[in-house]
Amino acid sequence: MTKITRTLCTAGLLATTALIAFNGTPVFAAPAAAAENSGTIEEIIVTSRKRAEKLQEVPESMTVFSAVQIERANVYNVRDFASQTPNLLVRETFRSNESFMTMRGLSSAQGALPPVAIIIDGVQMSSNDFLNQDLIDIERIEVLKGPQGALFGQGAIAGALNIVTRQPTNDLEGSIKGSYGNANSYRINANVSGPIVQDMLFFRLSGQYRDSDGLIKNSRGQRISFGDQKLGRAQLQYRNEALKVNLRGSWSDGTDSCCIQDKVPRITGLAPGVVRYSNLDDVTHPGATSNIIGSEDTRFRDASLKIDYDFGFATLTSITGWADVRQNVYGDSDYTNLPVTVGGVTYPLGTGQDVRYYTNIRNTELRLTSNGDGPLQWLFGGFYQKKRTTQFVRVGPLLGDHMILPLSANLDLFTHGEAWAVFGQGSYHFTDELDLSVSLRYDHDKQDSENRLGINTFAQAKFKKLQPKVQLSYQWTPDIMTYATYSTGFRAGGFQQNFKFDNEETKNYEVGFKSAFADNRVTVNGSFFHIKYTNQFLSFVVFNPTGPALSRTINIPSSDIDGMELEVNAHPTDKLTLTMGVGFVDSIIREVKPDAVLIGTELAVGNKSPLVPPFTFNAAATYKQPVSDGMDLVLYAAYQRRGGFFFDMTNTIRTGTKDFVDGKLSLEAEQWSVALWGKNLTNTRWATNMSITGADLRVPNQPRSYGVEASYKF
Repeated sequence: MTKITRTLCTAGLLATTALIAFNGTPVFAAPAAAAENSGTIEEIIVTSRKRAEKLQEVPESMTVFSAVQIERANVYNVRDFASQTPNLLVRETFRSNESFMTMRGLSSAQGALPPVAIIIDGVQMSSNDFLNQDLIDIERIEVLKGPQGALFGQGAIAGALNIVTRQPTNDLEGSIKGSYGNANSYRINANVSGPIVQDMLFFRLSGQYRDSDGLIKNSRGQRISFGDQKLGRAQLQYRNEALKVNLRGSWSDGTDSCCIQDKVPRITGLAPGVVRYSNLDDVTHPGATSNIIGSEDTRFRDASLKIDYDFGFATLTSITGWADVRQNVYGDSDYTNLPVTVGGVTYPLGTGQDVRYYTNIRNTELRLTSNGDGPLQWLFGGFYQKKRTTQFVRVGPLLGDHMILPLSANLDLFTHGEAWAVFGQGSYHFTDELDLSVSLRYDHDKQDSENRLGINTFAQAKFKKLQPKVQLSYQWTPDIMTYATYSTGFRAGGFQQNFKFDNEETKNYEVGFKSAFADNRVTVNGSFFHIKYTNQFLSFVVFNPTGPALSRTINIPSSDIDGMELEVNAHPTDKLTLTMGVGFVDSIIREVKPDAVLIGTELAVGNKSPLVPPFTFNAAATYKQPVSDGMDLVLYAAYQRRGGFFFDMTNTIRTGTKDFVDGKLSLEAEQWSVALWGKNLTNTRWATNMSITGADLRVPNQPRSYGVEASYKF
């Protein structure tokens, strides 16, 4: 452990001892919604461990956002709540509909599952493509940190995102909200819910339309970060005393900007192979200079059927899901406004790219979960999934709008995956204070990859892993709980343009505490973790102006991660709610494998792991002032500070420490509200993604946005 980690752990243990002396009331491990008419923090029920549990009784590090918090913070996507979650970073990429995530030092990679399981209403969405879907009509978001592979499988090596949408209701209700902001950005969403047959059959419809001219301009003053999307969701639910059936379907169609990158000037005169930039985060200079404005058309469809039957002693749950994503990307590929000469012919528009991604996922899960409150709680089940992906690429000289040579593809990759798993969990309450939980899952994943151009190139790989998890928790008082966890994590390897990369694995050790005091007006929780990381994924792109870019994912053989998280929630008065979170991660490369493309990797031992912020700090305050009977003025303000990190193993390409501020001022009545809102109010700019192979290409973040909104409920 590093010196800073040892210091933080010591401080955390002292804080735990001090909190035990307070003898307060139960903990909430996340920014909980304050009860609107009381001075305490309301009890939250979570379902991220496949059963309903009180948040304060779950021996996990969790951050939870309620419907009220989601509304007041204007949460519309994963990036919006990541800024208020310790040790979670979500980065924009050159594609509008793809984001990369880092949680506790574990990051996304091209051609691989995200480092967290994404669960929407119980259905696992196993692809990075689902991270950027707009969130509408959401009841709760649960961010579960630490490996969850024992229940959710190989995609949960860093944690899990459990997103719960609002369910159909037995009473007729609905709402509509409209928002207008700078860059001619507007958003309208609405929902309606009610009974079809009273007390038996219910429906819920949700929809959204958004459009924006774009906040980012290129070097010629053209707006290039535009976007529009139509999104809808329908639910039909039947329930009686023993049976509950929920059928859900959603769709979205949109056209967003793409390929917003610019070439960054290098510092000259350095040693061969050393690449540095004088001001990487000055993303407005020189700015994008492409010959054409890129776009990305996205079509998303999904459906699920969830059936629960209560046998009395246990509940049988069946979940079947289907999802289909189609994305067509068109844009510049040389990222300049200069002509390009290929084969002695000069093309004044340079080169362009036409890329198409298709993903189709089908999965099913069957599990049996014990009921009752006896000393033994258990569940066991099975999981099966089929996944197909296609990547079609054309890169070459531009002849005009959507006219690229060659007319045939440069690359046509098809990947087929088939996975199955069995899992189980048992918890035993030895005493009122002592609990032991043991979970186990076996995953088997088979992948076939085929390049369908010319002479077919076929590759096949199998990945399998047993993932155990053991947790011991002790309730020292009704107010203080501590826990210790050992678990393993696993993320299957795969193919990136026929380059195979091995599966990555982790061994995780964690201790934590949960507490509350001052009559449940203040809650504090913390955790400390150590991770042994094997075969860490690292993705990069080798650019070729006249041919297809070469995407590769390689393995870093060995790394060590030490870290901690601390979250505090306070409700000092009936009007004021405060939340605070801090996270530290120290990730060190212990072993490397030299790579022919990444120059200098053999010297990376002892360096910081790429894409890992060393710290995050977040704080938010909500002040609610009554102005008349049934009407309140509500001020919400949020702040985040995120440490700078490296993009490369050699630790030469670095983005700096950044500060971000969001805010909202609203006038709220029982049925309506009006508000002023702003995001990134300090207009902090930084490079969210950077080429590490000498192409000098960076991706900018979104600048300041602000606007007005109004809503009505019935």
